[in-house]
Amino acid sequence: MTGRRALATAALGALLLHHAAVAAEGGQEPPDDAPAAAPTEAAAGLPAEAAPVAVPAQLRRDPCHPPDASSNALDSVRAGLHRQVCASARWFDGLFGDPREHEDAYGESYGRLGMALAWDELDDAEVDLRMRASLELPQLSQRFNAVIGREDPETFVKDSYDVIAYLPGSFSDDTNAQWYAGLNYLARGDSRSVVDYGAGIRLSTPLNPYVRARYRYYHPLGERVLLIPRATAFWENKDGFGATLAADADWSIDDELLLRWANTFTFSEATEGVRWRSRLTLYQALDAKSAMRYELSIQGETDGLEPDYKGLRVTHRRSVWRDWFFLEFGTSLFWADDEDPRERCEACLGATVGFELLFGKRYDRSLKDFGNPE
Repeated sequence: MTGRRALATAALGALLLHHAAVAAEGGQEPPDDAPAAAPTEAAAGLPAEAAPVAVPAQLRRDPCHPPDASSNALDSVRAGLHRQVCASARWFDGLFGDPREHEDAYGESYGRLGMALAWDELDDAEVDLRMRASLELPQLSQRFNAVIGREDPETFVKDSYDVIAYLPGSFSDDTNAQWYAGLNYLARGDSRSVVDYGAGIRLSTPLNPYVRARYRYYHPLGERVLLIPRATAFWENKDGFGATLAADADWSIDDELLLRWANTFTFSEATEGVRWRSRLTLYQALDAKSAMRYELSIQGETDGLEPDYKGLRVTHRRSVWRDWFFLEFGTSLFWADDEDPRERCEACLGATVGFELLFGKRYDRSLKDFGNPE
């Protein structure tokens, strides 16, 4: 088995466990952010497809309303999510021209939705909802995509969390999620580097607009090691100007194990010094449907006397009922330090149980590829 295939096989663990998707939506996976993680043919400099041939309206298939293949409730929920995202993409893109010229492209819109019940000794129990959807905008340009979701601002604005391509996420981040909507532009993208820009609004009170520019570089070291340095400059109304410098290193140990060491450094007008985070994660593919993640993480600010968070986490993730539906169970042990005594915790325990649903053709193709490596 070649190193390339080994990396793809080991990435199954990441596919089942790690947070995605993101690239152009700012935080992955990945997806987000889809153009940044997987540039379109036009963005990659390949010849554009020929103009579509007109099809009579009575024969035209609506990509946002495909024929129902199952009456199962879970399938219906997934189809409904894709239908809403697809229809939203077609409506927004229709502001720039006749959407009938690119009907099939709107069906390529995709996303993920998840919910988890998390408990720990510091914050007690809470329900966490996460969502990310990427909307194709071919009428505007194949280099543009719109994004909407509910995630941690550190991901979609500051790009300060490590991601693996556009793989699905997990409920492992201990920060508050917020709704946001934005527009991304892929300026340049190929197999070695990506440059993209984004702008949008955090849907909070008051509204918090943001803009960002990001550069990623993919540098393989042999067949089993991949380095991914990246730099992001951003501005948002709340935190002002800032930047994130990051470097991820992936090592495909064998066909079932993938080790990632991720480091990020973020500073802005709102931080005291540099906010830093280091995370060492081992992904283990157990079989075609399940995987484990073992994680060590530490974070703090340069003006602090010691790190304000240290933690260990073990997570099991498994697809059930459908390839695109996942259940996740996790447990953690962490130490938290803060100026407020109520936010301090020594060797506290935590637990999480949740689910995640992926929808869209992009995820269908990815799951099929991982399940059937060449």
